[in-house]
Amino acid sequence: MALTACELDAYRQHGFVVRRSVFTASEMAGLTSETERLLTDCRDLIDPGNLRCRFMPHHETGEKLFEVFDPVNDISPLCARLTADERLVGIVETIMGEAACLFKEKLIFKPAGALGYNLHQDIPRYWPGFPRTFLTVLIPIDAATAENGCTEVYSGYHHEFLAPADRPDLYMLPEECVNPARRVQLELAPGDVAIFHGLTPHRSAPNRSAEMRRAFYVSYNARSDGGDQREQHYREFQERLRSHWSSQTAREPYFR
Repeated sequence: MALTACELDAYRQHGFVVRRSVFTASEMAGLTSETERLLTDCRDLIDPGNLRCRFMPHHETGEKLFEVFDPVNDISPLCARLTADERLVGIVETIMGEAACLFKEKLIFKPAGALGYNLHQDIPRYWPGFPRTFLTVLIPIDAATAENGCTEVYSGYHHEFLAPADRPDLYMLPEECVNPARRVQLELAPGDVAIFHGLTPHRSAPNRSAEMRRAFYVSYNARSDGGDQREQHYREFQERLRSHWSSQTAREPYFR
């Protein structure tokens, strides 16, 4: 499943590439069923105080909607197997030119009405030691369309940070950081994958459809760029979340 020379050139030029029909209809049906199982069997985990979960406001009413399990591998053997699938790893290692390590994974449900994400780059300037080889594979579980708020990437910005050096704390970026003419909407069918660099700026619009827009996001780093860091990353990530949440609410956050 290595990328072709043309696909690799496109990734290097634009900071993202799309590969169609990587997974079969049967495999995607299995992943769809797994998301439904998680919503039922893991209902007790879905809580605003659980660091595993994130909620997103409805774009009109402001109602808080459950949106993300992050991480998910420890509650979903199917997701865990998928992150090690040789088709994904083969694509990633073509880009990296070496062995890849799983860095993190998250299952996004994006229910109907959920607000999207503002413009950002995934590699935070303020996080020392965050791997610069970080990239993400986007696996759509439902068709990703403009109507349901598909991921939108901006071509050619993946070589540098857009946040200014004097504002390393800036994660969400002002829209004027990018040229709107460089926007590409990643409209994908179940079975397709899109791969984008950690510095490729991206955003998403609200889900204005009547259904969920589920997607599995799997991120990797090159082995030479820190090795296996997944457990270390989640320890630090959750500590940062605890610190942030403690300043917002009196409730003590937890992880389960």
